[in-house]
Order: sequence, then C-alpha cells, then structure tokens
Amino acid sequence: MNTSLSKHHMSPRPRIFLLAALGLVACGPPPRVVPLVIDNVTVIDPAGGDVLAGHSVFIEGTRIAGIEPSGRGGAFVATDSVDGTDRFVIPGLIDMHVHLFNRENVASPTLDLLLANGVTGFREMASDCWDQDRDGAVCTEALRAMSHEIREGTRVGPRPLGLSSAPINGVSQRSGLPEGAPPFLAPETEADGRELARWLADRDIDLVKVYNSVPRDAYFGLMEEAAGIDLEVSGHLPLGVSVVEASNAGHRTIEHARDLPVACGDYSEPYRAIMARVVDGEDGVEAPSAEVRLRTILDAFDEARCARVLETLAANGTVLVPTHGTREMDYRASDSAYRADDRFQYMLEPIRDGWNRDLDRTAQASPELVELFGEFYALGLRLSGMAHAAGVQVLAGTDSNDTMIFPGFGLHDELERFGEAGISPMDVLRTATSASAEHLGEPELGTVSVGAMADLVILDQDPLADIRNTRSIEWVILGGQVHDRAALDALLQGVEAVARNSAEG
Repeated sequence: MNTSLSKHHMSPRPRIFLLAALGLVACGPPPRVVPLVIDNVTVIDPAGGDVLAGHSVFIEGTRIAGIEPSGRGGAFVATDSVDGTDRFVIPGLIDMHVHLFNRENVASPTLDLLLANGVTGFREMASDCWDQDRDGAVCTEALRAMSHEIREGTRVGPRPLGLSSAPINGVSQRSGLPEGAPPFLAPETEADGRELARWLADRDIDLVKVYNSVPRDAYFGLMEEAAGIDLEVSGHLPLGVSVVEASNAGHRTIEHARDLPVACGDYSEPYRAIMARVVDGEDGVEAPSAEVRLRTILDAFDEARCARVLETLAANGTVLVPTHGTREMDYRASDSAYRADDRFQYMLEPIRDGWNRDLDRTAQASPELVELFGEFYALGLRLSGMAHAAGVQVLAGTDSNDTMIFPGFGLHDELERFGEAGISPMDVLRTATSASAEHLGEPELGTVSVGAMADLVILDQDPLADIRNTRSIEWVILGGQVHDRAALDALLQGVEAVARNSAEG
C-alpha cells in the first residue's frame, strides 16, 4: 500500500514506505536505497532551462542522488516519499540583499521568515561589526559558524552565502565611527582608500559594501587596491561616481534602482560633478532637490545612450541588484492599502515603528513629487528588463528589513516585479537561483541536478505559467531535511508570536 503524502494531506513529516517490501526484482545490481524521493514531480531546473515532467528526485543525505522518470524502476529506491503529483520542484531561492542588523532578536525571526518562504540562502549586506563579542551580536563570526553548522546538518536555517563589510561611508561620516577606529574607515583620500582595502581584506568578509558619501579619490584608490588583492567591492555607488566609471573600475554589484536611470541620460555628467563637490563638502554647493533631480533624470532618458551603458556593464560583468521594492515604497508611502499590509504581523515592534516613521516622512511629499517617484519606479522596472535583454546579469535581492520589505515574502514580490519588467518566468527564476549561486561561487546551489545540494522548494502551482506561483509553497527541503506546509506554518506562527510579544513588552 502506498502511504506517501497525498496532495492535500499534510503531516508533520513524510510517511515511510518500504519499497523493498514489495519484492521488486531487477536484473543487474540491486537498486541503491536512499532516504527520500520526491515522486512524480515536474522538475524545473533554471540552471539548464530543463523542464522534466513526471520525474522522481532521489535525495541522500544533503544532496540530490538521482533524477529519473517516475514509475520505471531504476537505480534507486527510497524509504520515505513526498508525493509530487501535479506539483513542481525548483531550487531553493537566494535573496541577494538581506539585513539582519547584527542582532539576534532580529536575525532569528528573519531567518525563520526566509525559510518559511522557500529562501534557503542569502547575502547579508552589512554583516561585519566592531564588537563581535557583545551580547546578542550576529556578525561575520557568528554567521560563518552558522553556515558551517547548516552544511554539517547540525542546524536548520537558510545559508549565509555572502557576508559584507559594514557600509563604507566617506570622511563626512567620520564622526560616526566607534571610538578608537582608524580614520581611514571613513576615507577621504586615495591613500585612505588603499589602506582601507588592505585592512578589510583581513576581516573575513566576502565583499566590501560601499555607500553614498565616499569621495571619488578614496573610491578609486579603494577599487584599484581591492582589484590587486582580489577583494570584491559592491554596494551603492558613491554620489560623485557614474555607473560607467564604477563598472570600468570593477564595481561588482550595483545595488538598488537609483543609479542606472541617471546613467541613461545626459544629466549624468553634470549631476555626478555637482554631487562630487557636495560629497567633498565644498562651501556653497548644494544637491539638487528631489523634484529637480527626478524630473531632469526622467526628461533626459535616452534609450540609445542607455543601450551603450548596458553594453559596457555586460562587457565588464557588472551585476545589477535593483531591489525595486525600495523604490515602490517612495511613491506608495501615503497609500493606505499599501500601509495596511497584513504581513506587518510578522515584524518586531521596533522595526514596525521605524518603518512607520519612514513612511510618514516620505508621505509628506507633494503630489507632484509622488508622481515623479512613481515614474522613477516604473523606469527602474523598464531598465531591469532592458538590462536583462542586453545581457547584463540582474539578480534578485530585496533589502529585507528595510521599510516595507518583508523578509522572505519580499523576494516573491521582487520576482513578480521582474515579471512585470518583461523577463520570462524561467529567467526570473534564474535571478534567484542558479545565477545568484554562480555569482556567489556556489555551483552546488541554485540547481535541481544530480550531485547538487538538496535545497529545494516544491510548489503547488506552475511558476512558468505565472511567476507569482512561486508563493504556492507546499514543502521546503533544506540540505535534505523536509519541512512540510504544517512545519512552515509553525515557523510563521512562531514569528508572529515573537512580534506580538515585542509589542506587548
């Protein structure tokens, strides 16, 4: 009798059935017995673009041991089964821009929300911190240990895959450095930038995260020194540096959908020139107002110029992580329906309070500015589609825990936006699976293939028919460990309880 899980029956774990008891006889070597099979499922592997209907995925330990047509016998039998009939299996998802805020009370619920939404790996974009030994700190050392425990199977949770420095600001932010910190950590000169690169290379990080206020000389010193020691530099673009300049200097990933629209018009040069003077603190020089800046960027947009910029990015291997949700917040801050999102129930009270303050400030924008925010957001979506079509690698990141970016849920929102940008469902899946894994140097992730890590998401509906179907999660398998819908719901309920207690406390 087949006691595998039916489509609508959910239990705390897959039920056991012993195929050996059926008395199966085959010629040649006996089938290899493995612990788990996802039976009769449609396999979607974005890495190769393969779609295999009616296949079985055999899992042994933490890895995929085999993939075979269902019901034909073969090299494997399994002791546990997940019924994949009318379902679809994709690789576990990767979020390329997450913030844990270096705090255990934020990290723990965030990681649970990621896993409950099928996010099995993430890049933490501010993981380094000054005092890694303070109570409740979650910094690079703790995240490295977490990653090791997950790989060894002694801990359950999404994998930390890329750990960045603390955000690097320029000399104007030097007063915010911790007491006793070397001043070059907020660099001013080319020499500061070079010394900073050498110092960061000893910090056990995967990349340097640059922020807005780094002066040009310091930035290019940092970039040249980092290139010589094979240290990745990513993050924001300094305000006085253009997209093409950054790409040519080796800037690896450009975060957020703010800079490419500037580069696609002839406003780029005068805007970057004046912002370089602002960053340098030149007396009497002021940044243009948001209204002037956005209106000029939108009016200056030139598709032919944009194509040339994208050609440069593609040739240099520069990656875009547009985090479109952050720009959506700008223009929807006063939208009552947007602000009534029921996913607020999962957010800690201090985070909710900070979000609401940010929303209230942004909602004070004039109707004219709100309209410009909306046009700028729409242009960002269009440019993601254009970049993808031009061969620029576009990856899915969210800025999780930033205002209105709900951890885990936000990645599905971003995938939906990529679909709106005109990217095909298979290519959208790549942005959060195989392409992200390749960028991170993790070839065993982001794919449903033999030998790969068994980080998988089983969906009830076809994501190739509608990318929004990535939300129809029935099971998440992380390193071969199965989490069914009941277990995923329990994670959500636990986070909701923590959030509720944070408000009551």
